[in-house]
Amino acid sequence: MQTNIINLSQVNHALAIASVNAAQLAELGFQPLDNRAICEGLPPEQARQLRNAKLYPADSVPRIRQALATKLAQPITTTASPEFERKRADDTEGGDLD
Repeated sequence: MQTNIINLSQVNHALAIASVNAAQLAELGFQPLDNRAICEGLPPEQARQLRNAKLYPADSVPRIRQALATKLAQPITTTASPEFERKRADDTEGGDLD
């Protein structure tokens, strides 16, 4: 059993100025731990609290911070947004578009 774990909420608290979800962490290479293995042998009340949580090793927070800093330092690449037509202000029927 791994005792030095934190949940996703605690990861976000440790990040302080950023918030991430499990999918974003996975994109950065951080997979949640296996809850089943962690919960085995725990008292039922404690196991119940951890059963559905996204759990990560507590010592991964500095690596998460570094990965986020690297990601945030990358230039933003924008893709051209599709052209759209906007409705004219004088169009009351809604049929003609600019």
